[in-house]
Amino acid sequence: MQAKRNRMGMMAAAAGWVGVAAAAAAAAGPDPAALAAGMDRGAGYLLSVQGTDGAWLGHPAVTALACMAVQKAPLGATPRGREAVARGLALVVRFAQPDGSIWAKSEGEYPNYSTAICLLALHQANRPQDRPLMQAARAYLIGSQFSDVPGGDPAYGGIGYGKSKRPDLSNTQWALEALYATESLDRDTPAADPAKAKAARLCWERAIRFLSRCQNLPESNDQAWVSADPADRGGFVYRPGESKAGKTGRDGRPAAAGLATDEGDTLRSYGSMTYAGLKSMLYARLPADDPRVRAACGWLEHHYTFDENPGMGAAGLYYYLHTAAKALAATGRPALVVDGKPRDWRADLAASLLARQRPDGGWRNDNGRWMESVPELTTAYAVLTLAAVRDAAPGP
Repeated sequence: MQAKRNRMGMMAAAAGWVGVAAAAAAAAGPDPAALAAGMDRGAGYLLSVQGTDGAWLGHPAVTALACMAVQKAPLGATPRGREAVARGLALVVRFAQPDGSIWAKSEGEYPNYSTAICLLALHQANRPQDRPLMQAARAYLIGSQFSDVPGGDPAYGGIGYGKSKRPDLSNTQWALEALYATESLDRDTPAADPAKAKAARLCWERAIRFLSRCQNLPESNDQAWVSADPADRGGFVYRPGESKAGKTGRDGRPAAAGLATDEGDTLRSYGSMTYAGLKSMLYARLPADDPRVRAACGWLEHHYTFDENPGMGAAGLYYYLHTAAKALAATGRPALVVDGKPRDWRADLAASLLARQRPDGGWRNDNGRWMESVPELTTAYAVLTLAAVRDAAPGP
């Protein structure tokens, strides 16, 4: 019920993206039975590869993603599914650190990614015994934000690989999703702390500054690398000064290297980060007519596809689909207008994803960038994507 209220509360953020009448006419959505079957096959694959210690790949964040995926599938309501999730969560909480983070310190790289994803899994499981861990993880993520640098610093408001390594939109969007999902912890408890609630509000204000500096929109982004190319307008990049989709030099020639190192370099927008930016702006509750939201929606309309990650091809495809489903669900809109016609994004996304499911029930990307050749990870992404599609169905 809370999730539905949150989604309805954000519907206005995409007002004007598609007319209500057109959306209603185009929103038949995917076949619920096909969705459920695909999710259960994926969850079944995940159960078949779970470790004897309850982990997936021995990694707390991958384990947390798999737990959420299994729990979201119909299989998650069975004794077998519940037992697997319980064993997985027992593994996750063993990685909780004294500072509130939840991660494998031996990795040395991903404390914020891991903490955010593990916090989401604990929130979804909603076990009373995990509440202190969730509150500590929230505090850790808020404390990891770059807030002690000058406001003019491009890093200001972002979250990165730990409390000292440079921020990026991917780390930031995971952290903001976890903070959004768990914001009730600061107010709906007997020990609610007004100071913590204020800290969270300030965190969102700073985050909006960082999000704006990741967007190719010169009216609201003060960075020199912002592209004036209409093909980039409104889209997002990985972080201020870097795009995984590459750059365009002052001579107009494209380059695969995506660091804006030379005067006149501009960065190219791409799909996964644009959906990450839109989702984060919606979670930050930017108003319906905010030019940044409208520009992001416009870029996504012009690059509408679920067959690839626009600007990146097959690289990061499952991350892209997962982020797209959550962002589009957050708009509250059942259809988009593409080339003047309404498109049922739920049906399109589900069809694209189900067509990629393997005979064993899992998913795998032949492009191994960002670990997507690892089926445990991509299958968890895929099942969670189908769950977001299912849960975004318009109400009666």
